[in-house]
Formats: sequence, C-alpha cells, structure tokens
Amino acid sequence: MRPRIILARFLRRLGRFISSLALMVMRPDDLVEFSRQTYAEGVHVRYWASPETIDRGLMPLEKAILEKINLTQGKVLILGLGGGREAVPLAKMGFSVTGVDFIPELVELARENAAKHGVQIEAQVGELTHLAPPPATFDLVWLSDRMYSCIPTKKRRIDLLRKMHQALRPGGWFACMFFWYPTPAFSPGVEWLRKAFAYLCLGHLSYEPGDVLQGEIEFIHRFGHEADLDAEFTAGGFEVIHPYLIKPEEHRGVALLHKAA
Repeated sequence: MRPRIILARFLRRLGRFISSLALMVMRPDDLVEFSRQTYAEGVHVRYWASPETIDRGLMPLEKAILEKINLTQGKVLILGLGGGREAVPLAKMGFSVTGVDFIPELVELARENAAKHGVQIEAQVGELTHLAPPPATFDLVWLSDRMYSCIPTKKRRIDLLRKMHQALRPGGWFACMFFWYPTPAFSPGVEWLRKAFAYLCLGHLSYEPGDVLQGEIEFIHRFGHEADLDAEFTAGGFEVIHPYLIKPEEHRGVALLHKAA
C-alpha cells in the first residue's frame, strides 16, 4: 500500500479516536444535560410532536410487546413521553396513561396532541433518574424507544429499575427498550486510553465499553450481550422473560420484565 494512503487511513482513525474523547470529559449529569439540550432544540421538538410522528403510532415491535404480555387495560407509566406518539394510541386503547419527559415543550405538546385525538393523559416534566413514582401504582411501565440505553452508568440504570419495580403493582410489567449493537467499536488498547483520559480530566469515570455519543446527538450505551442485560435487570429485582425481542437491523431491542405477583 502506498505510504500516503497508509498515512491517510491512520489520520482518519486518529480523528475518530480524538472525537470519541468528547464523551470522556463529561460526567453522568453532563451526559444527561448534553442529551437534554439536543432534544430541546426546535427542530427536534417539532419532529417528535409533529402530526406525522403522532399518526405513526406504535411500531410493530411495540405492538408485539402488548401482544406478548396480553395486557389490555390498566395504568401505564411512559418514560420518555416525547410528543405523545405512544401515549395517544395507548390512551385510545383504554389505558390510563401517565407520561414523563425532560423537555417541558414536548410535555405541553403531548397534552395538546392527546386532546386533538380525543383522549386525556397525565403529562409531567421530569428526568428519568430523579423520578420517585408512587409505589404499587402502575400495571405497565413503558421505557420508550431505546431510552434505557440513554441512561449513563450501570448504577443509574439499576437504580431506575428498582424504582420502577416498586412503582409496579404485583404482577406488573416493565417494557424496557434499549440500543442493541453487538459489534465493538474500539480495541482493548484504545478503550484503556479512553479510560485513562477520563481519569486525567476527572470526567466519565464510570465509562463502560459501549458508551458513545450517538451521532453527536445524545449519550447511548450500546448493549451487545444478553448476559449484560440479564445482570442489570436481575439486580433491579425483575424476572426476565426470554427471549428478548430484538431487531438487529434497527439496533433496537426490548426486554419484557415481570414483577412477581
């Protein structure tokens, strides 16, 4: 191979590595705020609350969730309300819907979209890891569109699972959606360098392989092994219903978690 081509390929890899260090300078609260600032931008608010998005309704994978758990009524808590894409059809089915989102504009637009479709929902502003829902209240917790992967650090994810376990009634369900990406992005040596950089700047000290700034838009933890998911869900107090519902081509998966009756 020509030396200039070798150099060009090296510089591209170096640029990718340097770009990845943006993740490492931020602490968990910074990563949440990074994502919040992105989704608070007008273009994202308009997209998630648009008539086209709301009319799209539940995706096939989401419909499969309801078929799998065979739940047709009850109280649903949606984490990641957005503009109401899931809340509106679930309310139309007869569920009593409470939704939470960390973008106030989206929460207000979700209320408006529900009213336009002739249904009522309870919409609240809140950040997922700071929620304190009342115990034994909901029949279904719905963690929207891969958002489990948007929670930085394993500890925060497990803490959320435990809170949702408490919020569910006995026999309740948690539909937990995550980002599925089994291909490793970096070699072990590069992973070590990233962790070392995080310690030097006292940044993302809880970094795990699979943590990325997805498309420079939001924090994502990419899951690629069911054993990693099992360990977190079990630590959260749930029974994991196998098999997982996974769409590898969409980098999307759902775990159906059950609270013992």
